[in-house]
Amino acid sequence: MAHRKPMLALRGVVIRAGARLLIEDLTLDIGGGELWCVLGPNGSGKSSLLHALAGLRAPQAGVIAFCGRPWAQWPAREAALRRGLLLQQQTDAFSASVLETVLTGRHPHIGRFGWESGHDARCATEALARMDLAALAARDVRSLSGGERQRVALATLLAQDPALMLLDEPTAHLDLAHQVHAFEHLAALVRDEGRSVVFATHDCNLAARFATHALLLDGRGGTIAGPASEVLQAAQLSRIFGFALARLDSPEAGGFVPRW
Repeated sequence: MAHRKPMLALRGVVIRAGARLLIEDLTLDIGGGELWCVLGPNGSGKSSLLHALAGLRAPQAGVIAFCGRPWAQWPAREAALRRGLLLQQQTDAFSASVLETVLTGRHPHIGRFGWESGHDARCATEALARMDLAALAARDVRSLSGGERQRVALATLLAQDPALMLLDEPTAHLDLAHQVHAFEHLAALVRDEGRSVVFATHDCNLAARFATHALLLDGRGGTIAGPASEVLQAAQLSRIFGFALARLDSPEAGGFVPRW
């Protein structure tokens, strides 16, 4: 069987923030059908890494290639058709409806002088429904709660429909039911359609529940990567976060809890 190219290939990647070394010599393959979580303490480089994975910032050393081509070789529109990035903060400078906001995810699919088609409108409407926002389609996006606005951002990414989805704290402001609902949908895209999803989070339990693979950042250059079941261990998470955690399991549930 021929070896399939990874969706993303990182080779010797180094990321710094000023004089601080965040990630040193990271070599990693992220394939289709994989859902990666990135965990680490504040300031450990999670957002910087996601921006580098999206091709929005170059690493200080090493190469990040998407489908075998370094990001620098991808025309902007072709890249936008294939990868999407959910930022940690959403800013709305102007009034717009929720539906109009989600339609911005379709911009890479529309020609420079084109207009949204019926297909684009259906993609946006379906994305709203997936994020439980259909009833808010006509609302002004600036009138939404933090959790509602985050679901609009998720719906916009779904409307964009990229093969690679990069999400920075995607469950910020979401209640528990919507956290689980969003991840169930992302996991289905990975499982059923072969998408690749990489998300940064502080929630060890959501990561353990949904991720197939995990990457831990210690903020001093060190990384641990591999299958989630091997990486997401209480001892390793305790070292990364600098706080003792324990794994508790019962017939009804399981997860990580602080060792107070």
